[in-house]
Amino acid sequence: MLKLLFWISAALVIYVYFGYPVLADLLSRLQRSAREPGQGHPELPEVTVIIPTHNEERWIANKIENTLALDYPSARLQVLVASDGCTDKTVEIAGRYAERGVEVNHRPERSGKTATLNRVVPTARGDIILLTDSNALLPPGAVRLLVRHFQDPKVGCVTGERVCLATGSSASEGEALYWRYEAWIKNSESKLGSCLGSSGQVMAVRKALFPHIPVIGDDFYVPMKILISSGAQVRFEPRAKAVIPSAANLGLELERKIRSHVSLFRDLPYLKEGLNPSTSPIWWRFLSHHVLRLFVPFALLIALLSSAFLWRAAALYRAATIGQCAFYVAAVTGYACARRGLRLRFVYLPFYFVFANLGVLLAWIRWARRKHEYAWQRTERMMPTAEPTDLPGTYL
Repeated sequence: MLKLLFWISAALVIYVYFGYPVLADLLSRLQRSAREPGQGHPELPEVTVIIPTHNEERWIANKIENTLALDYPSARLQVLVASDGCTDKTVEIAGRYAERGVEVNHRPERSGKTATLNRVVPTARGDIILLTDSNALLPPGAVRLLVRHFQDPKVGCVTGERVCLATGSSASEGEALYWRYEAWIKNSESKLGSCLGSSGQVMAVRKALFPHIPVIGDDFYVPMKILISSGAQVRFEPRAKAVIPSAANLGLELERKIRSHVSLFRDLPYLKEGLNPSTSPIWWRFLSHHVLRLFVPFALLIALLSSAFLWRAAALYRAATIGQCAFYVAAVTGYACARRGLRLRFVYLPFYFVFANLGVLLAWIRWARRKHEYAWQRTERMMPTAEPTDLPGTYL
């Protein structure tokens, strides 16, 4: 029994973090059908850029300037700042841009991001809704890169890549590495038909398909609901990059991960049809990418304990136990180095892997105890130490 537990646990961890991404990548390379959007010159659709805000006075002016600088006809671009109970100067600052066409939809009572989107999206004039955060900067060509996918009527949502800028934060390198890994998976899934989920900092959606959002997160629910309910495709556009600074510290990044996974727990009952093998073409990818990942923390613990109990059974289990202990020692060392501002990749990678799975484990605990906030919680971020234009490939 212990041997079976060990091998199932080890196989689960390897499959989720290595096997599935590699398999998806290989299958995507075998796809014969071209997925490059049309290169014609149809009439550009009207786009509404929605910037949900709650006390974003630190970021909102730069965000609005960045949005107004997008390479898209101003007559076909509506910029809408959606205030969710802002009590600082966010609304005042955004109001200064009224003469340049920026609109502000303000409600003094705080209701949360999902309620804000449910309130604001129906009022949008655009055929395409572009959701973006106040601390995310977009390259000038982002809107054109996103909307060209909608030339295909089968496309319902397009997401871009989230890029984390270098900061003085110890969370900087790990968060950036994680999002590059996720972008690789999304790109492979997109080539297979649809990516699963989106980057909330740059997500374009056909307004006609934009769902009403229950009191859960929008980044994952919106594209998945579109994919499952309508069959419309969700595509990934890697050149449309949302550039954001990393979390201010590891504690805040851990909290973000916990909230993100609690949100996934709450999303799943609304998206369960996507896991039905008899009716859902995405069930295998949905299960592999998102659901099985929730069980990795338990698999890691079981693999370690079972191999330790099997120490006398065979040299293989002794080697497995020693290898796992060495890995966790490296993770602790990576944490200590990160706390001191050191970046030693050979210990930082084990640390961030354990750190990410700690976030999942704590999310299980919070979700089970129903200790989660329904209102929108912003992750505090540091100002970058490099300008977005210094990064190759960020701007077109």
